[in-house]
Amino acid sequence: MNTERVILKTVDNIEIVGIYRTPPDATHAAILLHMMPATKESWDAFSTALEEVGYASLAIDLRGHGESVMLGALDYKKFDDPQHQATWNDVEVAFSYLKEHGFKESDIVMLGASIGANLAIQALMNHPATPLAIALSPGVDYHGVKTDMAIANMHEQQRVVLMASDDDQESYIDVKKLHELNKEQTTVIEKHGAGHGTRMFENDSALIKEIISLLPEK
Repeated sequence: MNTERVILKTVDNIEIVGIYRTPPDATHAAILLHMMPATKESWDAFSTALEEVGYASLAIDLRGHGESVMLGALDYKKFDDPQHQATWNDVEVAFSYLKEHGFKESDIVMLGASIGANLAIQALMNHPATPLAIALSPGVDYHGVKTDMAIANMHEQQRVVLMASDDDQESYIDVKKLHELNKEQTTVIEKHGAGHGTRMFENDSALIKEIISLLPEK
C-alpha cells in the first residue's frame, strides 16, 4: 500500500493536511472525517481495514485540528459557528483530490464521526453520484452543520447509515429523528455502551468489520 501525507488548499486558502492511502489498482475510495476533538489518525485502524478490501482512503485534519492549523493561526476551540460551517470547504477539497487521482464520484463513499458525520451527510447534497455516507454519532445540528435537509432530500440512489450508542443520548435520539425524515434511504444501527464517534472502534471490536461489510462492492 502507498501511504502519502498530502497538503490540500481549499477555496478559502486554508491548508488541509491529510493521509492518502491507496492499495494497488484501487477503484473505490473513502473520505474519512474525524470528530471533534480528534484528528485524522483516529481513522488509522479503519484505513488499514479499507486497504485490505481494496479501498483507497483520504483522512483529513479538518481546519483547526491536528496539522491543519496554519502555523497555529487556527484553533477549533475558538471557532464560532460560521467557522465550523466553513469546514465544508475541507470536504470539497478532499473530493477534488480524489477526482484528480482518478476516482469517480460514484466510487467515493463518505464516513464521518460526530461533526464529521454531519459533514459526510451534507456531502451527499452536492455530490449526487456519491452513493453512501456512514455516520457515526451524527446530530441534527452541530454548530450549524445541519443534516435534516440533506437527509430529507437525498438523491434517488443514495443511502445513509446512521449509527449511535445508547450511552451517547444526544446522538442516539438524533439518529432516530433523522431516520423519520427518510425511512427508505436511511438505516439505523444502534450500539450498546460503545461511546461516541470513532471511540466506538475501541469499545466494539467487531465494528470496523461490520462497517466494511456495508460498503459497495468493488
